[in-house]
Amino acid sequence: MPARQTVRPPPLAALRLAACALAVSLAFAAGARDQDDDDDGDDAAAAVVVDINGPCVLTVRGQTIPCAGVAYMVFPANHRIDFTAISDSDGWAFSGEEDDNQGGRYALTLDSVLNPASGRFDAEGRCVMQVGEDRRTVKSLDCRARTGNGEFALTASGSITVEDADDEDDGPDDDSGGGAN
Repeated sequence: MPARQTVRPPPLAALRLAACALAVSLAFAAGARDQDDDDDGDDAAAAVVVDINGPCVLTVRGQTIPCAGVAYMVFPANHRIDFTAISDSDGWAFSGEEDDNQGGRYALTLDSVLNPASGRFDAEGRCVMQVGEDRRTVKSLDCRARTGNGEFALTASGSITVEDADDEDDGPDDDSGGGAN
């Protein structure tokens, strides 16, 4: 009888699963911000998730925590935007509502830092992301937040992968432009 083998999910699938779990917990957490009064009927829209695949460093209150990946997330239902760092055990979201995008330089004004285990901390800070001309590469991401519980930082760079809600994870994307006509 052959030896029994354990099948492990690929690391990218594990990161996606962790990012989705964090997104759900943040979206429905008791500390999540209420939806704006000017309801635009976008409640049923799915979150947009963009993975940044490359090196990252997460610093929480002066302590460096191993970072396994970063996701940029937009939540239409509550008008929030996050850069979420996924560690081996949990995730930290650098969150805000006000952003600006000019010439490949994206900035998000931060008003909170969230972690499912620790809760939500009011924050002041900013994330600045420089996107490459190819629009598929993050040259740099730098998030800095100050809270009543200390300072938080996230740096990252890498290639961009957009999560498509209609895409079944069954192999290469149909819309990647690599197919024959």
